[in-house]
Amino acid sequence: MPVTEKLSPEEMRRRFTPATLADAEGLETIKEAADKAMAPADTAPVPDPVDDPRSRNPYTFQLDWTDTRGHRWQGSFTVHYPTPMDIMRAGVMQARMNGSTPRDALDPLSDEISFITSRLTYCLDKRPGWFKDPTTIIDGVPLLQAVYERVLDFEQFFREHGQTASPGPA
Repeated sequence: MPVTEKLSPEEMRRRFTPATLADAEGLETIKEAADKAMAPADTAPVPDPVDDPRSRNPYTFQLDWTDTRGHRWQGSFTVHYPTPMDIMRAGVMQARMNGSTPRDALDPLSDEISFITSRLTYCLDKRPGWFKDPTTIIDGVPLLQAVYERVLDFEQFFREHGQTASPGPA
């Protein structure tokens, strides 16, 4: 059995007190760090969402995107927030594009392409001529994703901050 050494309370305190806490300067540094960590974050004034064009339906955005081959895709898109009918029609289109194959039997990329294409078909009101049928664009998946990313950004913002038409006089 190992021999245990009997330590005085002072010796135990000395051994178990970190050196940074032992001196007043170290203690102040730790207090400052804790105060800084607990302080409320500096927040810049948040602009009024009403001033953001994404709060209006429909929303028009400009795309300026360059693919990996260096081809630059530019154009104006107008999108509206999807209605339940838009979502339903897009779902039917997606099922048809997938040949009615169950989604869990598809590879994720094919499912994503059919989802994005069907949603854009029913939510884009205006699009550049080169985006008339985006499924025919060579290596067009990243382009589809870039356009849909902008549409999804609008949908998420509009869901939280969108302006809807007033119901009119009561």
